[in-house]
Amino acid sequence: MENLSTFSIGGVHPDDRKISRDCPIEVLPLPDKVFVSMAQHLGAPAKPLVVPGDTVKVGQLIAEPGGFISACVHSPVSGTVKSVGLREDLAGNKVTHIEIVVEGDKWEESIDRTPDLVTELPEDKAWILDRIKQNGVVGLGGATFPTHVKLAPPPGKTADFLLINGAECEPYLTSDYRVMMERGAEVLVGAALMQKALDGPRCIIGIEENKPEAIDHLSELLSGLADRNPAYRHIEIRPLKKKYPQGGEKQLIDALTGRQVKSMGLPIDVGAVVQNIGTTLAVYEAVQKNKPLITNVLTVTGDCLPVERQHNYLFRIGVPLSFIMEQAGGVPEGAEKIISGGPMMGKAVARVDATTVKGSSAILYLTGEQTLRRPEGPCIRCGRCADACPMGLEPFLLKKLAEAGDFTALEKNAVHDCIECGCCQYSCPANLSLLDTIRIAKGDMLRIIKSRPKN
Repeated sequence: MENLSTFSIGGVHPDDRKISRDCPIEVLPLPDKVFVSMAQHLGAPAKPLVVPGDTVKVGQLIAEPGGFISACVHSPVSGTVKSVGLREDLAGNKVTHIEIVVEGDKWEESIDRTPDLVTELPEDKAWILDRIKQNGVVGLGGATFPTHVKLAPPPGKTADFLLINGAECEPYLTSDYRVMMERGAEVLVGAALMQKALDGPRCIIGIEENKPEAIDHLSELLSGLADRNPAYRHIEIRPLKKKYPQGGEKQLIDALTGRQVKSMGLPIDVGAVVQNIGTTLAVYEAVQKNKPLITNVLTVTGDCLPVERQHNYLFRIGVPLSFIMEQAGGVPEGAEKIISGGPMMGKAVARVDATTVKGSSAILYLTGEQTLRRPEGPCIRCGRCADACPMGLEPFLLKKLAEAGDFTALEKNAVHDCIECGCCQYSCPANLSLLDTIRIAKGDMLRIIKSRPKN
């Protein structure tokens, strides 16, 4: 694959460590109870519709959106609601959870559970968007932005491109790869549904070159679909150069279209809508099967795990991490830290009895060597962090300004544009805590911006 597309600014090339790539998706057994978070999407938390003592079925609506930017939440299991109250999430924050005691596995009758592939597309785009909204679909690439909002550009904005992120550039993660290999046809139908909802923009599925099997598999499936239905003839599979963070929205737009999103801008400002592979499958299930987003695929991996203990699990939301870890054989010897997500952008798990959410993507075990924080040295002004930054920022300067508390200069130097990818820290020979310092400063800066009176 010569002359592959990639983004134009910065980036690094960490070892991809896709150890679990050949592990088929396994259905995770049900636990005794689940805890369903009301804050597992970007925006306002959902509002519970059930109370202790209520009985629920799989797929039943249990919480409604709490605002325009919010999402429906459905029961991932059947059983009895035991409690509705505050509980710590993966980050240690107290948020409202609905606790459900599992009793059997009785599904809502309106959900089509047959394995039949439905390729015919509905004509009414409003109906497609409503199905996505009512089934609580959110972005599964990290931000968990409500998908129905993203697929309805504001007045004056038009989508020229629908970009599907199959890069999965984060090291260790293989859930999207397994979905492409095992549920590829559904992914393509999901892409066509979103394309129809956006009035037919050009659709490009970007997949990094380290996944040649997925590129070939989706290309073959697409050819078959396009031969039978012209609606699939405007979808393209595009190989990409392996480079992190290729899966970032702005980086993927640059790589696939050559357009750049300006500071504080949104993808739709340059005519692009970006969705993740997992989201695309969820759209298929929501529209064609009327299935709410109550499942996702999660990778259990790490260098300290033997190959036979690597897994890609289809899990129900609300399952405790401790249950998943137990099913995978327990915490491996040599593991010093547990990460939710990948090593670059994932977060350390504050407590193992915290539960999965819609956007959960991985449980990663890191060894002592991998978590060892080497002593910081003095900045040698080498500029490697600036060269690696995919947003064109100067991380060494932002760190200095953050430590000085100079928020005026931080805003002037666009700290709000940081995507927290970790490229700066990865590339720093002095082991400076660039990412952590900048992340805190960015949060403080955004709070200052939001508190300003609007004209």
